[in-house]
Amino acid sequence: MKMSLKLRIDLLIGALLFLGLAADVARMVVGAGSRVRIESESMTRITRDFITSSLANLPDDETAEKKLGAVAANLTELRHIRVTFSSDPRAALAARMATPDASRLAAPEWFYALVGARPSVVVLPAMRDGRRLGDFVIAGDPADEVNEVWQDVKTLALTGGLIALAALFGASRIVARTLAPLQAYGRALGQLKDGDYSVRAEARGSPEFLDLCAKLNALAEALDRLSRDNRDLIERLMTAQEEERKAIAHELHDEIGPHLFALRANAALLRAAVDREPALAPRAAAICGQVEALQETNRRILRRLRPPALDDLGVGPALRSLVDGWRETQPEVRLALNLPEDFELADSRQRLVVYRLVQEALTNVFKHSGARNVEIAVSRDDADTLRVRVEDDGAGLAADRAEGLGLAGMRERARGLGGRVEIARGALGGCRVEAWIPQSCAAPPRDKRLVENS
Repeated sequence: MKMSLKLRIDLLIGALLFLGLAADVARMVVGAGSRVRIESESMTRITRDFITSSLANLPDDETAEKKLGAVAANLTELRHIRVTFSSDPRAALAARMATPDASRLAAPEWFYALVGARPSVVVLPAMRDGRRLGDFVIAGDPADEVNEVWQDVKTLALTGGLIALAALFGASRIVARTLAPLQAYGRALGQLKDGDYSVRAEARGSPEFLDLCAKLNALAEALDRLSRDNRDLIERLMTAQEEERKAIAHELHDEIGPHLFALRANAALLRAAVDREPALAPRAAAICGQVEALQETNRRILRRLRPPALDDLGVGPALRSLVDGWRETQPEVRLALNLPEDFELADSRQRLVVYRLVQEALTNVFKHSGARNVEIAVSRDDADTLRVRVEDDGAGLAADRAEGLGLAGMRERARGLGGRVEIARGALGGCRVEAWIPQSCAAPPRDKRLVENS
C-alpha cells in the first residue's frame, strides 16, 4: 500500500524527533559513567583526608581503637561511599571482594551495567607508632549517583517524548494545512477525469501552489472549450445524420416505393396472364417474390433510417416495432421489453433520443456481444427523470476497446438534453447501457406496466 505524502513527511519528522531524543538520552548515559567515577573519587579523597586527619589527632591510650570505630560510624551517612573499620585483616580482603548492595539500586541492573559504574575499594591502614591498629575500608558505592542518572533519563524520556509528540502534532497540522491545496487540486483533477470540465481550483498556498493552480485552471478551461466544441461538432454531425436519414427515407418512400409497388402490380398481372403458358408461370412467380423481398427490405431500411411509427404513433409503438424487427431477424435471441403502458413523450427530441439510444445499444449487442438474452427497460423515476436501460448476457465491452462514434453519439445525445449515459458490466454478466434524461415535457407516469417477452 502506497503512503501519502503527508504520512511520509509526518514519519520523517517523527523519526528525526525520535533520533534527537535518543541522541540526548545516549549522551546522558555515556556521560553518566565519568560523572559517577568523578563523584566517587572526589568523595573517596575527601573521606581519606578526613580519616588521615583523625588518625593524627588520635590519643595514645587504650581507647584509640574504640575511637577509630567511632570515626567510621560517623561516616556512615556519606553519599557514594561506605566506610567501615576493622582490626581483622581478613575483613579488608572481604570488603575488596564484596559486590554492590543491590537493595540500594533503583535503576535496572542492565542500566547499571550500561553506565559502567563499578564500585571501588580503598583500604587505609590505621597506624600508630608503627603499630597497626586496623584498617579503614572506603568502598565507593555508585548506586546513588546511578539512581540519579536513571531518574534524569526517565524524566528526559517522558518530558522529551511529550514535547516530541506535541511537536509532531503541530508539524502534522502545519503539513496538512500546507498540503491542503494539493488535495483540492487532486479532487479537481478527478472531476476533470470524470468529464466535469467546469471545475476550477481555488488559488491558495505558496507561490508554487499558486502557479500549479493557475496551470490546472488553464487546463480545465482548455478542456471545457474543447468539450464544448466537440459537443457542438457531434451535435451538428448528429443533426446532419438525422437530416440525411430523413432525406434518404423520403427518397426510398416517395421514389423507390412507388416503383416497387408498380413492379409488384405488373408482376401480378403478368403472372395472371401467363397461366396459359405453364413454362412462364415459375418465372412470373419468381419476379413477384423478388419484388416482395425488395419491398420488405425497403420497409426495413425505412424503419432503421426514420421509423414511421416514431412520428405517426409515438415512441412506445416505435420501440415495440424496433424490438419486433430484431426478433424477426434474430429469433434465437430472447428479447424482453419492459415499457410503461401507453408510454409517450411530448417532446420530439426526447422521442428521437430515446429511440436512438435503444437502437444503437441493440445494434451493438447483435454486432459484438454474441448475447442470448437481452433486456430493454424504459421507466420514469420519482424525480421526473427518464431512465433507459439495455442489458445483455454477452461478452461485454472490452476494457482496452476504444469508444466508437456510436457510443460517443449516445453520450452526446443524452448530454444534449441534460442527461448522461453510463456503460458498465450488468447483472446478466454482459454489458449494461443506462441513460438518465430529464423529461419534464413527457406525459405523466402510469403505474401499470406491460412486459413483453419473446
